Amino acid sequence: MKNKAMEKLFRLAYSDAMTGLHNRNAYEECLERLRNDRSRLDNLTVVVVDINDLKRINKAYGHHTGDEAIKTVANMLKRTIGDKAEIYRIDGDDFICISDKDIRSQISQFIDFMKFENRDRYNKINVAVGSGRFDGRKHDTIDDLLKFCDTKLIKDKQRKSR
Repeated sequence: MKNKAMEKLFRLAYSDAMTGLHNRNAYEECLERLRNDRSRLDNLTVVVVDINDLKRINKAYGHHTGDEAIKTVANMLKRTIGDKAEIYRIDGDDFICISDKDIRSQISQFIDFMKFENRDRYNKINVAVGSGRFDGRKHDTIDDLLKFCDTKLIKDKQRKSR
């Protein structure tokens, strides 16, 4: 009984209830480990994903539809990147994937799957993606890599809003 209760508390503390992904608490703990052990940064790949115009979806179609958009993106991330990366939902429509493997082909697959998912939808789910692989010549810390990925995400978001 005690173990089941502890498992449930752990799940509540570190899992996102809507998507089943890791939550912000789990992400912050992961970052702390990466900040404290620089050797873990070698070969690290980070992918940041943001749903574009989620507020518009919520306003036009209701929050239930917005929640479905979040779940769709989460499921696509699980299907394409999930077996090679830890995936976190860190905010309403923000996701981060962290892997010690080269997941470039999975990132491309995720983008392709999202295009396919959108082909017949009346409420298109557009995502912006930024990714990068740790390079000791360019990045000193995990925070440098995250900043690099965020910059790429912002450029992708701007490109898609034109």
